[in-house]
Amino acid sequence: MPGLAMVVVVLIVAGAWLAWPPEPDRRAVTVARGVGHRPPAVRERLRALSAWSVARIGLGPASRRRRAAERMRVIQALGALSAELEVGQSPRAALARVGGEPSVWPAADGAVRLGGDVADALAVDAGRDPLLAHLAACWRVGAESGTGLAAAVARLTATARAAEDVRVDLEGQLAGPRATARLLALLPGVGIAFGMMLGSDPLAWLLTSTPGRACLLAGLGLTAVGTWWTGRIASRVERLL
Repeated sequence: MPGLAMVVVVLIVAGAWLAWPPEPDRRAVTVARGVGHRPPAVRERLRALSAWSVARIGLGPASRRRRAAERMRVIQALGALSAELEVGQSPRAALARVGGEPSVWPAADGAVRLGGDVADALAVDAGRDPLLAHLAACWRVGAESGTGLAAAVARLTATARAAEDVRVDLEGQLAGPRATARLLALLPGVGIAFGMMLGSDPLAWLLTSTPGRACLLAGLGLTAVGTWWTGRIASRVERLL
């Protein structure tokens, strides 16, 4: 009996850790300790699989923070580009100078170095951030007319910052529903723990009997689907911005 109770406690703690993941820097340390002995190719595959899983499920505070940081890098680069253009810098030189490291528009940087079409390269970079598609349109119009690129980039930057402010406010409002979904996902484990504290043995019934296994599988499946569905709803609301 004490052994089963310990298993339940460990499962609840593990679920809480997954529902409220640590800060990105702490997680990076944990990952490094856990897979540091593996070859770099294996680490890259694990990182890609983790990123794909989080993106498909639509959950994960660390993933949302990473996407927000990437959007802010693009907005800051746009602001720097606007400032460079306003003081009379060459558009190509300014674009290459303010892209950052790593660059927020790598294809455009390559086009600048090789003398290619910057607008087409920015359209390729738009796969990383849709905001760059608007920059590509501004660049194409500015290249054809020869004027107005600085003003267009300045307006684009102001609009992007306003949209990001709205997105941050929306993220705060969605924190409540997301926390509720995580809490509901943990409640079955809490119920099992309370049952064992009252003297019954629900875990043994769930793991050893055929009806119990069926209920366990159904409960896990419904919990996973509910958590996934909640995350998808929140993610779709975010993508409307």
